[in-house]
Amino acid sequence: MRNRVFLKAMAAFVVVIAVATLTLDFSIRRTWESSLHNDIEKLLVQNAEGFALRVQNDHEHSLQQMAEEESKITETRTTIIARDGVVLADSEADPKTMENHAGRPEVAAALKGTKGAATRLSHTVGVEFLYVAVPSGGKVVRLAYPLATFQQHLDAIRGTLLRGTAWALLFALVLAIAVAQNVSTRLRRIVKFAEQVAAGDLSARIAARSGDEIGQVARALDKTARRLEENFASVRESRLQLEALLNSMTDGVIAVSPEMKILWANQAITRMVHQTARIGSPVTELIRHPDFLSTLRAALASRQRESAIAASLVGRRSFSITAEPLPDGGVVTVLHDISEIERVEKTRRDFIANVSHELRTPLTSIRGYAETLLDSDDIGHGDVREFLQVIRRNAERMGRLTEDLLVLARVESGEEKLDIRPHPAHQLVAEAASSMQESAKTAEVEISVGTIPEAEVLADSYAMHQVFANLISNALRYAEGGKKVLIGAEEHPGSVEFYVQDFGPGIASEHLPRIFERFYRVDKARSRESGGTGLGLAIVKHIVLNHGGTVRVESSVGHGSTFFFSLPKA
Repeated sequence: MRNRVFLKAMAAFVVVIAVATLTLDFSIRRTWESSLHNDIEKLLVQNAEGFALRVQNDHEHSLQQMAEEESKITETRTTIIARDGVVLADSEADPKTMENHAGRPEVAAALKGTKGAATRLSHTVGVEFLYVAVPSGGKVVRLAYPLATFQQHLDAIRGTLLRGTAWALLFALVLAIAVAQNVSTRLRRIVKFAEQVAAGDLSARIAARSGDEIGQVARALDKTARRLEENFASVRESRLQLEALLNSMTDGVIAVSPEMKILWANQAITRMVHQTARIGSPVTELIRHPDFLSTLRAALASRQRESAIAASLVGRRSFSITAEPLPDGGVVTVLHDISEIERVEKTRRDFIANVSHELRTPLTSIRGYAETLLDSDDIGHGDVREFLQVIRRNAERMGRLTEDLLVLARVESGEEKLDIRPHPAHQLVAEAASSMQESAKTAEVEISVGTIPEAEVLADSYAMHQVFANLISNALRYAEGGKKVLIGAEEHPGSVEFYVQDFGPGIASEHLPRIFERFYRVDKARSRESGGTGLGLAIVKHIVLNHGGTVRVESSVGHGSTFFFSLPKA
């Protein structure tokens, strides 16, 4: 890194110095040369004008003497020329051998009464001169300055400039080495610090005392490392707390990746399957139950919560499975052991079924003997007949109760297998309305059929007869005389929703959440008088759920009630 920084700094310094040198050479040097040339020309003009005055006024010396003296004083070539261009005197050559100078530009200008100047190679001595000529009475005096001397001055100045450039370059090298060493040392510290942080050592720190950009970067990185250490400590503490919480659960918790590989599992899973979960291994190595795996795949595909019941997941134990999608694409699954709940529930169902079954025979006997006694002529119309009628009515009610309990037990346990086939929705409604017409006439209530879609639904016809019979019986029971009960259906995506609507007193909102519970009655006195058992809506609910549908109720006091249940389309 030091070499790279050094080379870059050195290259930058060399470029700056080269640019500065070229700028001086091509702009300042040319400007200075032009200025020096003008200064020499002015000096020559001044000397020539002074010499012109001497030539006009000095009658003691010859023109050749005056030319030679002026040449020594001014270090120039001095020439005196007549008006016709003939050279009268010259400090460097024999005037007799020199050609006529009337055609020289500077001489021609002087002959016209103005000063003249020109730069050219002398044909006499073969040297380039700067010529200046001025008029002097009837003559012209001319001074010539050799440009070789001028070029020597320029070369000396250029040499000085090059030496200065060399010294500047040397100084730049020393400065580049010092700067590169300082910068590379600081950058190596920053790189080492960054590598420590990248390796997971968040306790690494870097001190920065300077206020330049590198110091600001170092302080920002140090601050970032401190913040990361605090955040990671917080995350680590939260993770440990979460692991402790999950490991303390009796329910099994297992997280899997989108590739169905184990990400994490609590200790309850190990106790359930008697096998340690290996992180990164396929979940099928731990649990192979098809219901469990299908629930995981469904949650991964739908990105929604999925639930299922897996019988005999581990040995003879059953579990409820809840799979919840994770933000990274995986799934976390909770396994809750419901073996004891199912055992207790089965015991309860068996008890109710057994008791109900055992009660049927004595209740039938009681009702039969009561009816026999009522039909006997030996019983008058006194209190005995009234008592016998009470016995018969209660025996009938208990008989209906035991029948409903047996039906509910069979429906809840799933022992009653459903013969699910496609049925037209209008056919189910028509059969239900037809079978309940006699009961409707007795209750003086009209059964009206609304609009029904042409769709077919998947249903057991006998079970649907039980559902409609219970709902219509309730509607007839609570509908006021002279009113009607409306039956119909509406088509929805994937299902058909049936409804039974009465126009009776309605149900208060506080009763609606519990209306489908067993033995729950809104009006207990009226229900008993009408012979209700309190199990009809519970039977409806479980039958519909076994069909894969849903039930609900809408009602308000004084505006009647509407019971809805949906069935999947064929």
